[in-house]
Amino acid sequence: MRLALRPVTRTDLAALAEIHAQCFPEDAWDVAALAGILAMPGASGTLALDGEAVGEAPLGLIFDVILGEEAEILTFGVAPTRRRRGIARALLEDLFVRARTRGAQQVVLEVAADNAAALSLYEAAGFRTVGMRRGYYYRPRAAAVDAWLLRRTLAG
Repeated sequence: MRLALRPVTRTDLAALAEIHAQCFPEDAWDVAALAGILAMPGASGTLALDGEAVGEAPLGLIFDVILGEEAEILTFGVAPTRRRRGIARALLEDLFVRARTRGAQQVVLEVAADNAAALSLYEAAGFRTVGMRRGYYYRPRAAAVDAWLLRRTLAG
């Protein structure tokens, strides 16, 4: 597989909503929600594709906002069948480059406290815990889950 990254367009949103639903079945964002993000000032999305496969569905996505000295990851996921292949790391590295280029000095995000795989990825990518939001993630069939607030400083 040769990974290819490119900016999200409106025509990608249905496929990305499907990936989001696979990644976050309790809190899936639909096409309208993803389109709403793209309409925000400073917001963008990047998707990952297999550059060798023609017509294949996207493998992963990241939606972010870069404003001033801060970039924020709004949502981020890789199709469950495609995980552990470097796709998430490539999407993060791309964001770090884009954020630095636009003058950001740090990247922030919230992650569910029970998402061990994501926490491990973020720690390996240089994020550090800076706070917690109690009961942040609503779960319709379970108790709400706390969110860790993470930050990564971007080196010049």
